[in-house]
Amino acid sequence: MEWIFFQKADGEFRTTAFKVMKVNFYEDVLEGFGMIQGYLSLDDGDYIKSFCAIDLSFPEDKKGDKSFETRYQRKLAAYKCCLYLAGFPTKNNWIRFPGNKEINESVVPGKTIDPFKGITYDEAVGWFTWVWENYNDASFFAEYQKKHGKEYLDQDLKALLVFLTRKRNPGGKGALVSGYTKLRALINRHTSTIDRPFTEEIVELLRNGKIVIIDLSQGDPEIQKLYSERICQAIFSHSMERFINNEPNNFIQFYFEEAHNLFPKKEDKDLSQIYNRIAKEGAKLNLGLIYATQEVSSISSNILKNTQNWFVAHLNNEDELKELKKYYDFRDFTDGLTRFSPDSDKGFVRMKTYSNPYVVPVQIDRFLVDKKSGN
Repeated sequence: MEWIFFQKADGEFRTTAFKVMKVNFYEDVLEGFGMIQGYLSLDDGDYIKSFCAIDLSFPEDKKGDKSFETRYQRKLAAYKCCLYLAGFPTKNNWIRFPGNKEINESVVPGKTIDPFKGITYDEAVGWFTWVWENYNDASFFAEYQKKHGKEYLDQDLKALLVFLTRKRNPGGKGALVSGYTKLRALINRHTSTIDRPFTEEIVELLRNGKIVIIDLSQGDPEIQKLYSERICQAIFSHSMERFINNEPNNFIQFYFEEAHNLFPKKEDKDLSQIYNRIAKEGAKLNLGLIYATQEVSSISSNILKNTQNWFVAHLNNEDELKELKKYYDFRDFTDGLTRFSPDSDKGFVRMKTYSNPYVVPVQIDRFLVDKKSGN
């Protein structure tokens, strides 16, 4: 999957960049974890839901809170250890986080390791594994709870250690869940180099008036949907932020080919999905939505209800016509919509626009660019 942007020069649109959309999951933690959450969103396992619910953000109001910072650093380290075990390559094999003297002396017999000074990922995996396997038996954890009035492991870290060790319960025998192996499908979306998240770059290009073409034609369909949603969410969130801060938004036009492969299905009632939000709220943010599909009946009714301009060329069955007639009166053209002649119907569409109360049959010429004149 790649993204490309074009800009006009000398009357032609020329490719000026070609980039592969990848994320450094170790560095761009929130971006990478967001992709993981999207990928695992349809998995209904309890331990996976707990893993996807962890919060890897660091609130500004928690700066200076030593207890929170300590727990956060351990949580982040455990998450990166899951990535490491899943096979995500990294150029830096060292990791630092606050440990404890009692645990540091117990992980490797006859040796003391100190995570605070930096240890290898293998040693870090061993550190967290020892904690989970001995959590019910080691006296240190009971004494910690008695002294501090709370457990050594919070719910987020417990969820991570289930994922890391593949054991549902502390001290469990044998790996009973898939755990970190679930992440292996996303390895080809990871890069070990340090670069800006592609969503940030795409938003910046659009704000500068560039045309961005996202090629999602290759790869797993679920990953394609995940990337599309992440990009749309980034653009929508940035536009909403500017709107709230009373900053001007330039006009951005989305275009989706084969939209039925990406948009929510008709039976999906979750109106908070990003495509529904763009269709319903995009106008105030200067966001437009154009989509092409052969399966009108499969697309969320919320999106169809907010579609203002229709260009209908050919539909292949009566079900599509029935769905179309719910929104505008195309009945005078139903026979022609299902009967297509390659010779006489090229460019022939039935058009219903926001500014026109009637459905109008029109013939559309093929768009050609005159390279000499630039027109």
